Amino acid sequence: MSYKQGLVSLIHDSIKDFNNNADSKSPSEWLQGYLGEKLPSHSVEAIHNISGEILDTLDLMEQKKAAISAASQKGTSAENWLTDDIMAESGGNGEKARAAAAFFNGIVSGQRQYSDTVEAEAVVIDESSAEWQDSSWNDYKLKGSLKALAVDVGRAGLKEIASDICVKASEEGIGAALADCDLMTDALTNGAAAGLKVAVSAGLTVASSKGIIPESSVSVLTATAFKAVESAKAIGDVIKGRCSMTEALVNIKNSAVATFSGMWKQHKSKILTEAADMAGTVFGPVGAAAAGAVCGLFAKKSGESRVKTVLKEAGKAVARFLTKKIHLPFLSKAKVLQVNA
Repeated sequence: MSYKQGLVSLIHDSIKDFNNNADSKSPSEWLQGYLGEKLPSHSVEAIHNISGEILDTLDLMEQKKAAISAASQKGTSAENWLTDDIMAESGGNGEKARAAAAFFNGIVSGQRQYSDTVEAEAVVIDESSAEWQDSSWNDYKLKGSLKALAVDVGRAGLKEIASDICVKASEEGIGAALADCDLMTDALTNGAAAGLKVAVSAGLTVASSKGIIPESSVSVLTATAFKAVESAKAIGDVIKGRCSMTEALVNIKNSAVATFSGMWKQHKSKILTEAADMAGTVFGPVGAAAAGAVCGLFAKKSGESRVKTVLKEAGKAVARFLTKKIHLPFLSKAKVLQVNA
């Protein structure tokens, strides 16, 4: 599956409308009004509930992002932070292992939809089997599997931003940005990223309701928007000379881990197939297309843009990072999650 036709234009429509009303409406007021206009078949109560779920999910994601940032300043990688955070939760080790495997399966499925180089295989989860019970998962075994999952989450975020889907969506987004002089090309800077996440969440919600992308829950679409904006912001910082490509890739990886952490908090108790589907949406083609749509905002009104060039540079850098046998503070050589080893 590639990104669906019309997704980019819907996201840009929501961003434009948000920007046009930013001075007169709060994000909450704008969100309810925009969704009410675009989803006329929904009741006032339904729109209110959708808006609340978007804002609550974004708040959770921001908390996770802040926690990872604080851990990083103390020398702890995002992967180690996520592993320790999940290990510290209440609940049995077998339950955590099953949830981790389900999310892993979703990420593998999502990546496989836009990449032919996914080496990992989906894990068979038999909840009735003894190998999935608490007694089969001591802390050492669970922690190792969670660390491998965390590494794979970061890898998924890196490969997503470098995918052809992201590049193609950014090109379409560039065209939309250049055609509309009112669209703010600096929407990702100067504190505006939070509002942009609301706008992209709204665009994805409308796209899902209209069947342009597969139907998904509001919280999952919002997680997709959060990760897309954070990834695009990192690319934008490279374009604007604010950071190096290496620093941008670290930020993209950390954003993916923060997004996953929020999803774990919200959906770890879901049916395993549902958890896999959710992860596949956020870390699959829809997420890549959303990131590309936001990256397209960095087009210059003169018609010149470094978006495509920088994204291709990111692709080359990702390839080097994933294949070189070097040890970096955030990524080592390729690992495959072995939950039943």
